[in-house]
Amino acid sequence: MYVCVCLAVTEQEVEAAIAGGAHTRTSVTAACRAGGDCGACHQMIEDMVEDHLEACAPPCEQSGPIPTGPQLVAAEALVRTRAA
Repeated sequence: MYVCVCLAVTEQEVEAAIAGGAHTRTSVTAACRAGGDCGACHQMIEDMVEDHLEACAPPCEQSGPIPTGPQLVAAEALVRTRAA
């Protein structure tokens, strides 16, 4: 399928540019010419970049419950001092 009909750039060419490090529409255009003419494909290119980055992002993991409210210090960590 063509992503950029004006310049006859295919989906595979755009995907190769993105996989090669082109992570903005402008850098994709520089890498493979897609989006360098009328601009009708700009949104499709941006969507492809976003999909690629989401697929490569590590999943979010939580190590425990999300803390709420003020952070409390354990009683063992407190040091008492005498007032002078």
